[in-house]
Amino acid sequence: MARYPESFIHQVQQATDIVELVGQYVALKKRGKEFVGLCPFHDDNRPSLNVSATKQIFKCFACGAGGGVFQFLMQSQKVTFPEAVRELAGRAGIPLPAVATSPDADRSLSPEVLTELCTFAARFFRDQLFSEAGLKALTYARGRKLSDESIRRFGLGFAPDSWEALHAAAGGAGFSDRQLVSAGLVSQRDDGSCYDRFRNRLIFPIFNVAGKVVAFGGRVLADDQQPKYLNSPETVLFDKSANLYGLNWARQEIARSEQAVVVEGYLDALMCHQAAISNVVATLGTALTERHVRILSRYSRDVVLLFDADAAGERAAVRTIELFLTQRLNVRIATVPQVQGREVKDPCDYVLAAGAEAMKKLVTEAPDSLAYAWSRRSADYSRAETLAEKRTIVEDFLRLVVSSATYGVIDALRQGLLAGHIAELVGLSPREIADQMRSLARQVGRAGATGRVGASERAVGFSARAERWVLEVLLNAPELFGQVRGRITPAMFGDPALRAVAEEVWRLGEADRLELAAVLGASDSERWGRLVTDLQITGEKRGNHESTLAEATEDFHRRQRREELQNLKEQGDTDKVALMRKIAEHARQPDPRRRPRLS
Repeated sequence: MARYPESFIHQVQQATDIVELVGQYVALKKRGKEFVGLCPFHDDNRPSLNVSATKQIFKCFACGAGGGVFQFLMQSQKVTFPEAVRELAGRAGIPLPAVATSPDADRSLSPEVLTELCTFAARFFRDQLFSEAGLKALTYARGRKLSDESIRRFGLGFAPDSWEALHAAAGGAGFSDRQLVSAGLVSQRDDGSCYDRFRNRLIFPIFNVAGKVVAFGGRVLADDQQPKYLNSPETVLFDKSANLYGLNWARQEIARSEQAVVVEGYLDALMCHQAAISNVVATLGTALTERHVRILSRYSRDVVLLFDADAAGERAAVRTIELFLTQRLNVRIATVPQVQGREVKDPCDYVLAAGAEAMKKLVTEAPDSLAYAWSRRSADYSRAETLAEKRTIVEDFLRLVVSSATYGVIDALRQGLLAGHIAELVGLSPREIADQMRSLARQVGRAGATGRVGASERAVGFSARAERWVLEVLLNAPELFGQVRGRITPAMFGDPALRAVAEEVWRLGEADRLELAAVLGASDSERWGRLVTDLQITGEKRGNHESTLAEATEDFHRRQRREELQNLKEQGDTDKVALMRKIAEHARQPDPRRRPRLS
């Protein structure tokens, strides 16, 4: 992914007026110092969106959406931060930097040039498909029930059964071997010569979310050819753990329907789109990753995993549950059922055999991930022959329930209902199940603390109020950063979201560049635009910045002393415990200089 210089991002940000930008999507009316309009991010029937020309931010007080110019474009157009920067730079007439990756990068291997090469390759493959040489591939695509309209719409192509067809054509168009290798289109022999990576395959161009070709997938046309599917290698343009096939076509419908459907194969996704089921994406020859989940969470909080009918599909479904739960998404799982008189292996077969309405019904009725998980475990439980086996199965499921509750995915009521259901199934009392869940919850809490010293203790012990107050003040009064420099560090923040903001605030503060616009112009601000806007607005309303910061700083250090005291107790160091207790008692004494506490 391109990383633009901060000076360039700042230039684009300064050249873009947020009122003008938002006004291109929403009818705005001036109200006092600000502008208001109907929020485009939820079904708004009264003006809930506020746009500040002076602060260059937007905020919806109904759904909570907020941020600066980059966040507005990212949320409204469902694009990434670099894509938003490029788009606004183009609108402002600001040329992209000659180098968008690193100071010593080769311009001939830049993302822009490699994208041009991939576009050339996609046209080459498409033309080959509709030539005499591509008749077998075209017949195969039609035999899989893809219409000619879909074949053209999705850009399918054919890689000739030749070692150098694309290599020669691209060379004739002025592209070098280095560029072809860097784009993953050819492979290089030991002697330095090159040959086409894709040969005698039906080609599926892979697009990024902006609709640019970045890679390819190819399916074999000969029975003795392996592997069955071959994807481009990872390149500067393509990372299979961060790309979802079909997202460029599906993103708007996913956002509109507030639901994403994830399948495994190219044809699974394309057949759904051909049947007007347009919120479907596919993985690219890899298991779902945390980055995939983060991408989907930009568009929807409801995800349906639709897997093949085989056992491998079911195992893949269960493996992905906890990954989604950590991202606080509502995950439901469906497996493809059989259709009488037809062989159905995957979603593509099911759409063809049962029709679009049956597929929509299957997705609509998909059980949530936890119910799905228990339905699979309950069968194992019934078959278990010993008490130890039964206990292991119950603990395995309870651990999943407890983990999801820890991450805020299910509430206490639902957790209780699930526990009651398990108790009924396994013949234990609800109290026994509840006791076991409490025990597992403590284990999950300890496991979550590994890798970061004192993380769980800080998350519980440190006041979220103090953490918010510090950031609220610094976003409104950056000149006060010197009062916390050296006294508070981002590592002292327990809340992960607030810690991420704090890291950027401290980075900018140490460089003497701290301001609201700079925080919203950071490359990672995609994650915290809404939070930063909330903090700024709340802090502005509270005021009393110096006294608020002083009280919050004191709270940080008071709680840090308590944590140190607890650590010493656990280590059994009685002398140091006594000393720390005296320090803590002294800290509890009222300070006559202290201002009254804020409400």
